Amino acid sequence: MEKERFLSAVYMIIKNNNGEVLLQRRQGSSRWPGFLGLPAGHIDEGENVYDAIIREAKEELNISITKEDLGDYFVANRRNKSAMPYFDVYFEVNNFKGNLTINEPDKCSELKWCDIKNLPYDMIDFQAEAIKNWLNGIKFSVIETDDEITIENLKHA
Repeated sequence: MEKERFLSAVYMIIKNNNGEVLLQRRQGSSRWPGFLGLPAGHIDEGENVYDAIIREAKEELNISITKEDLGDYFVANRRNKSAMPYFDVYFEVNNFKGNLTINEPDKCSELKWCDIKNLPYDMIDFQAEAIKNWLNGIKFSVIETDDEITIENLKHA
């Protein structure tokens, strides 16, 4: 029997003083276009999770973070119906240097602050579920998702 292979990604939970979390509106991607999601990115070959999240913070938001700026973390094993499975590592970012900006306008059309306890309907479902689990004290979860869902499908559900 062949061993299963996994991809890995890192996610940033950046909160403001009002308890809101920073989300990005995705664009230019075949997966989850138009949805809100956490700033995130794949872990590249040879990188560890800390290197990846530090790199992604700079690439996506033009902010600088260090390992010491990271707080709580949790992991989700994401099972996609139409893509490879993932191990997703979510980190609270407690501190950063710089001003939050859209640094990849071809991938992101909007930065939006949203209530972390009342996430928007058009947020990527597996990320919203992972955050809800974390807020309920669950540090590891398995999440089933379908990345073929569209905003239009959600509006008519």
